[in-house]
Amino acid sequence: MRNIDLIHTVTRAAADRWPDVLANLGIDVPNSPRIHAPCPACQGTDRFRFDDNGRGAHICNQCGAGDGLDLVKKVLNIDTYGAAKAIAEVLGIDTQSQQTTSQTRELSEAERESRRQAQSESKANEQAKKRERFMARYRTLEATVTKGTSDYLTNKGLTGFTFPLLPDGNLLIPLVDAGGFVTGAQTITPAGKKLILTGSTKKGSYYLVNAPETVSTVILAEGLATALSVHLMRPDALTVAAIDAGNLLPVAEVMRNRYPEATIILAADNDIKLNEPNTGKDAAEKAALSVAGWVALPPTNGQADWDDYRQENGLEAAAGMFNELLYQVEGGKLMSAVEVIATHSGQKKNSEDLKPYLETRPEGLFWIKPDIVKGSSEVVNIEQWLSDPMKPAAKGVNDIGEHYLIIEYGKGEIKALPSGSVGDREGWRILRSAGVNVTAKPAMQNILADWLNTRRNLTKWLVTHKSGWHKGAYIMPDGSIIGTPEQPILFNGQSAAATAYQTKGTLDSWRDDVAALADGNPFMMFSIGAALAAPMAGITLADSFGIHLYAQSTAGKSTTADMAVSLYGDPDLQRLTWYGTAYGIANEAVAHNDGLLYLDEVGQGADPKHVYKSAYTLFNGKGKIQGARDGGNRPLESWRTVAISTGEKDIETFLLSAGMKVNAGQLVRLLNIPIVRATELHGHETGKGHADAIRYGCRDNYGAAGRYWIEYLANHKDAAREAYATATRRWAKLIPSTYGEQVQRASDRFAAIEAALLAGRIVTGWSEQDCIDTVQTVFNVWVKEFGTGNKEIQQIVEQAEGFLTASGFSRYLPYPNTDERDLPIRELAGYRTGSIRNEGEIFKFYTFPHVFEKEIATGFNPQHFAKALSAAGMLEAGGDRLKKKGLKKIGGKQHTFYVLMYSPEEEESQPE
Repeated sequence: MRNIDLIHTVTRAAADRWPDVLANLGIDVPNSPRIHAPCPACQGTDRFRFDDNGRGAHICNQCGAGDGLDLVKKVLNIDTYGAAKAIAEVLGIDTQSQQTTSQTRELSEAERESRRQAQSESKANEQAKKRERFMARYRTLEATVTKGTSDYLTNKGLTGFTFPLLPDGNLLIPLVDAGGFVTGAQTITPAGKKLILTGSTKKGSYYLVNAPETVSTVILAEGLATALSVHLMRPDALTVAAIDAGNLLPVAEVMRNRYPEATIILAADNDIKLNEPNTGKDAAEKAALSVAGWVALPPTNGQADWDDYRQENGLEAAAGMFNELLYQVEGGKLMSAVEVIATHSGQKKNSEDLKPYLETRPEGLFWIKPDIVKGSSEVVNIEQWLSDPMKPAAKGVNDIGEHYLIIEYGKGEIKALPSGSVGDREGWRILRSAGVNVTAKPAMQNILADWLNTRRNLTKWLVTHKSGWHKGAYIMPDGSIIGTPEQPILFNGQSAAATAYQTKGTLDSWRDDVAALADGNPFMMFSIGAALAAPMAGITLADSFGIHLYAQSTAGKSTTADMAVSLYGDPDLQRLTWYGTAYGIANEAVAHNDGLLYLDEVGQGADPKHVYKSAYTLFNGKGKIQGARDGGNRPLESWRTVAISTGEKDIETFLLSAGMKVNAGQLVRLLNIPIVRATELHGHETGKGHADAIRYGCRDNYGAAGRYWIEYLANHKDAAREAYATATRRWAKLIPSTYGEQVQRASDRFAAIEAALLAGRIVTGWSEQDCIDTVQTVFNVWVKEFGTGNKEIQQIVEQAEGFLTASGFSRYLPYPNTDERDLPIRELAGYRTGSIRNEGEIFKFYTFPHVFEKEIATGFNPQHFAKALSAAGMLEAGGDRLKKKGLKKIGGKQHTFYVLMYSPEEEESQPE
């Protein structure tokens, strides 16, 4: 047989038989791909794994990966053909002729046995040498110990225990194997740092906390402190420290072999982490399942063990909870103490037990109903499929007290089901929409719903559809969490731009390729300051606000906005538009709570009516009151956000062009800022070159800087509040008292951005003075456009002036020298005195009250409107009354008028 034919023949023949083939060649491999073991080829202990996959697949971190043939080559140190011949001998394949002589078979068997013995002896020799080296180290340390109390344990409130202490105060904990021989050791510093002594054999080794005369219960814990706490709770039991989660199963098997009739309890660590496996719980349940044992998991919302629970709640409460929360894992299903059949501890259920149960398998959840075959004693299991694999992971509650059941499915994915929907059509619809198939049979759905609703010992999570700050951590609009929350959080919201919040590049690359290009350009720096202020507002409790950057299409307004939003994610994907409804904008505000909202190009297709409503809703920070289907009202939505908007027109002009008037308060919430092209080009020859560099920089570097900034804020909340308070006090002194109320209010927005720029220098790298100068420059530009007076009074004056200019000579009848040629006057508004022939004579417009209140003062309170005109010198009051009787009787009646005049001339005050 040719060499290549032999190789092909043996690899085909060995398929799915590699564990047996390798064993016959004296090559030991783990019996599970999840077990890491010493490499049989290089003897390295660094994570050798045998996946098999039917072809002997394996991987070693030291000598590499390959298939079964490769492993034989490496272990036996022979070439490929030699390895194929060795495998052929195991499989009985003739390598020379069609017949294999008995003499050849005997020789081959002798060779294999020789190899096995040689490998076994080599392995035993290596283990003996390793043990000798360990014992030398251990005896050296043991000679220096004294008995005493450990600061590590005392700090945890575990007093009265004496242990071997090294001269530096470290604990020395000896670990023994099933025969009672010391095979390993652990040291623990007073600060709690734990190390395994080099050369220790950890697998199956443990530390016995106590030694009761009779053993009916064995409790296993991971660490020493947990074991001691459990010992205080259950002094009757034999308590064992297994050192870590990975060693629970080997130690549990040792205990089961030694105490076959005892109840074994695993005191699990609750290693709960969002979207990650619960290592402590999983390891304890696996060990319990192997030895028919029980599990006790501390009922905490965060990571904790039973020692943590004892410290927080006291020994008596901890002991009570430990005994109450015992449950057993059997066949993939969890059973509490009251659910498990009362057989002797450690014994499995009787096979004739006919109690139905739910079983979890890789292919799904199944309802198993044992039944006796008619006419015989044979028990058969009647199985019905319920759903794809899933399990209740936690219970949740939102900000308004609504409860949820949090389901884990697929590859660690989670979904929050409203508790009221579990078992009804809406609940199943939510699960199916998430990709979880559920039975359509009503009876089976009821069983599944009961199982979901009766899960115990679930931790409690916060469920929220708002982004922003929650429980000390920050939720991004895509649901990712920055910082460590006080309890687990599930984001249940949705944004149209959720996919934008990814990262590309690093903080340093964003600083070099984006922030550096903005340095020296006030409008760009100011926009980035607004972006920095967004998550800071949730800490300082500053009001929602926005900046609207407007200019013609070549001034770089979109480039400026892109720089700002690149702080948190992809600028192209973050970009939303004003083209939508107020309800849609409100939903986005909730999803961007305590965050930045990017609304581009106000004039492109946006309905002015919707823009007006959206702007009011967005910065008001509250949604619309809506009735609930079952009576009452739905909870009122609220949010806090900072928006960056762009357009070719300012918001006021855009709305006025559609006949809509903007309130002065809205112009303080959304600051209209006319921008100009960048002047500091940072070495680029043209503005286009500078803009192109920014565009590429924003798309190659985004997200990382914003996450760093938010994490910084999470750890420096007090510093953020102080920075805002300092900036607010500074700006309160900067604004002259003669400036209008709206300017005073707007100063808070500039203070928020200044505080963010100064605190955010850790991200941008800009100088302190440049940050202060930037905000001052942009304020001067804004106030020049907005004006220094009271904007509302300015709007009232402009509205009245506009009416008089448009209608003063067409709808007012001259008085007293009326010319019949002036008649008839359509929609007469009143009478006009004064003549253009008399230079310097003041025109007075005696206006009918209904015209003044319904037309001139439209959109305002008429009394407030009249008072403002009186203060501005445009209304002649009658003493303490705003209306007065004037002129002689006309048509036999003395009329009452609002007497209006053009506003007196005065020089406009200029901003400082």
